Amino acid sequence: MKTKYGFILAVIISLISIDAFAQLSKVIVFAPKGEKFTLFIGGSNQNSRPESRVEADVPGGPTFKIVLTFSDPSIKEISKLVFNKMNTTFYYKVDKNPKGVYVLESTSSEWSDVKTTPSEIPAPAAENKKTAASKESVKTEKNTDGKGCSNPMEESAFIASLVSVSAPPFDPPKLSAAKKLATEHCLTSTQVKEVIYVFDNESTRLTFAKFAYDHTWDIQNYSDVADALHSSKSKKDLEDYINSKK
Repeated sequence: MKTKYGFILAVIISLISIDAFAQLSKVIVFAPKGEKFTLFIGGSNQNSRPESRVEADVPGGPTFKIVLTFSDPSIKEISKLVFNKMNTTFYYKVDKNPKGVYVLESTSSEWSDVKTTPSEIPAPAAENKKTAASKESVKTEKNTDGKGCSNPMEESAFIASLVSVSAPPFDPPKLSAAKKLATEHCLTSTQVKEVIYVFDNESTRLTFAKFAYDHTWDIQNYSDVADALHSSKSKKDLEDYINSKK
């Protein structure tokens, strides 16, 4: 009888453990400005009707793909490959980058846009900033000779390397691996952003963003890397660093 009860208990514990493992991680995608979207994870629809906030369980495996389609046909579909972590809640915010294109930005928590954010800069200042950025872009394109690197890394090889970079549980070893990757290979500005997304701390993100500048192929687009940073202070710090390298 004891053996029978022991077997039943073991089965129950096993089922609970399996369920707990399956629920270890989840992803929350939200649009602070209210844009409604349908979320797909690994090709599976996560909400029956378009919403501005969707929460879903993360599938197993080292990576999973997020795809957002919007109710507004003028907004292009967004897709993103995410490197999985156990016992993690992934937060992604739908926002516009400085070029006005909708992107999916990794954040450390879910928050509201009620407070002032960089996107809420008064219109004249924002316009001046955009004009200045355009001038700087032209200047950069004319002065790229001898800077950056050649032969950017193939995407398939980059993805495999990024899995290794994201494997350690803490930022210091991740940063070491990321610096080694950037030193040994030539990256694109988009690849630099993907590396930044694996870090948990803003200071680490900024450190790598500065380090990778000299190891990036299309440095004329390096201002786009700021999209991967969370705070306006970090974005300004990177902007100042980029200007100092010109």
